[in-house]
Amino acid sequence: MKTLKTLTKVLFVTLLITGLSLDASAQKKEKKAKKEKKAKTEKVIERPAKVGNGDVDAFVGSSFDIYEKNQEISKTLSDAANSADKAADTKADLEKQVEDVKGLLGKSKDVITAAKSITPKTDSMKAVKAVNAATKALNATQAAIPGQLEMIKNQGDAK
Repeated sequence: MKTLKTLTKVLFVTLLITGLSLDASAQKKEKKAKKEKKAKTEKVIERPAKVGNGDVDAFVGSSFDIYEKNQEISKTLSDAANSADKAADTKADLEKQVEDVKGLLGKSKDVITAAKSITPKTDSMKAVKAVNAATKALNATQAAIPGQLEMIKNQGDAK
């Protein structure tokens, strides 16, 4: 009788541990799936409105021109069949973007300082927000370029 009670307790504990392990495993898979979905649906950074300061507006405009062109390149490269013949031009565009992004990121500190000095303060806050969005767009572009160049290389190797 005593061994039956002990056996029952051991069985109960084993089932409890198994149930908790399966639940934890399912939660891990769900988190991983959410993370992958989030990565696939990355938000496009929106171009902010002009703030009325020439330096800030020029910086933001140039940054978003590069970013938007890079987004178009990403779309083009995702259609491998139609982009293979344009690989050389696309590669040249990307190499130019690397230089442009480096130059603009180098100027970003000066532009943010200028944006902070704008009066009234509400306009300054709007300008700083615009410069931060532009810097974020530049960083996203800079992060995307190596993968895009790799895609072009792989398309060339596939020929």
